[in-house]
Amino acid sequence: MLKSILGALIAAAVASPLLAHGTSLLPIETVKMREGHRDAAIARRAEFMKRMKGGLAVITSADRTQHNLYESYTDDMENKDFVFLTGIYDSLPPGHVLVLNPGGGTYKEVLYTDMSPYEAARLSGIKYVFPRAKFLEHMSSALTDYRNLRITQLRFKEVASDLSRGWGDGEKLLYVNYPHIDNLNEAPAPRLAFMDRIRATTSEVVFKDAGDIIDAQRMVLDPFARANMERSIAITRMGLMEGMKFAKPGLSTLQVMQTVDYVYRFHGATLGFATGVALASNMNEELKWESAAAEEAARKGDAVIKPGMLVHFDTGAAMNHYSSDVQRTVPVDGKFTPEQRRIYQGVLDVQKAVIAAVKPGVTWAQLQKLAEDELREKGGWDKSYTYGIGHFIGMETHEHGDYVGPLKPGMIIAIEQGAVVNGTRVAFEDDVLVTATGHEWLTRSIPIEIDEVEALLRQPSM
Repeated sequence: MLKSILGALIAAAVASPLLAHGTSLLPIETVKMREGHRDAAIARRAEFMKRMKGGLAVITSADRTQHNLYESYTDDMENKDFVFLTGIYDSLPPGHVLVLNPGGGTYKEVLYTDMSPYEAARLSGIKYVFPRAKFLEHMSSALTDYRNLRITQLRFKEVASDLSRGWGDGEKLLYVNYPHIDNLNEAPAPRLAFMDRIRATTSEVVFKDAGDIIDAQRMVLDPFARANMERSIAITRMGLMEGMKFAKPGLSTLQVMQTVDYVYRFHGATLGFATGVALASNMNEELKWESAAAEEAARKGDAVIKPGMLVHFDTGAAMNHYSSDVQRTVPVDGKFTPEQRRIYQGVLDVQKAVIAAVKPGVTWAQLQKLAEDELREKGGWDKSYTYGIGHFIGMETHEHGDYVGPLKPGMIIAIEQGAVVNGTRVAFEDDVLVTATGHEWLTRSIPIEIDEVEALLRQPSM
């Protein structure tokens, strides 16, 4: 009876126009783009459990636990595995625990949460929702070998008993979402304290990193992810083009950056990472920061733009956690000088050659070598190319994944490279989809050819 009542309440919640978009006051476009995450999360959990080698998985919503280590490290980075598998965005962590139990009977998916159980079930498609305080209680009984459970326990602790059955007898695998970025100088994440309690209770539990499964899933974007990524690219195009037109002598890089960010927010997007707008003239040969703090400070700089300069953009809007990543370099006077044109065209030729080489089976190492070889042939320009050829993008601007193995269809990657020549910096970054037979240059509509850029800069800024 209880199960049927809960099912009816969930169905009513789904049908309710008042709850159709949840309770948060979000831009309409952002909410619209979230539609479909429930079905995507249901399919993702099923695929995750197929890839498990037995045992249970515990995916906990996660607070940011470390200082900034990289420019792409956002406050909600650690929570995205949970969002990926549940579609729950709004309740602040650590308010949720997802338990996946592929070897169980009835309770293959269980959610423990402090939010409304009906709302949690509506957003995630998970039928069995319990208060978060029940998590350790259920896990305590589940640690007992299934064969040793008394009939009384089987009758009155059906959730824990089902978890025990899925865990099996003897060695018990437990997949956990560890922090994505390790920093041994900082205290461990408080949300993982339950693991110490388990270790003190039994020697049978073997912990495995859930990231080994989730990262592989996130590397290849499903239709819901693709839709949000494509919208984030469209908004990035609008914001970046506005910033490119707006950049003029006498303004500051901070003013230009805020213009780009405003367009993103106006269209319901957030920032995939801190927008960088920097002077690209009269530079040193090396572009290196001693720390993440130094890079962050450089991105928030407020230099005055002077006539004849180039300005470099590194930016990306994010839609429902899916972030694009684009770089462009423009002349603030509206037209490239002959020397700027020579350097710009040389670097652009390399960018186009690398993008043309993207296809299934190609490795990151091959793309890196191609870029270095091409830049070297330009006259030793590779010496100022101090970073890698690119990275996966998705829920993270710098998405986690396999950077050794070959590219596969469905991946979206950022191709980035540039050079500093005689104090002039030109750099590009573009988002590219790996298709079954080659690639699709997703950010190609953002002006990049010299005539396209100069034509854009002749247009008035808003």
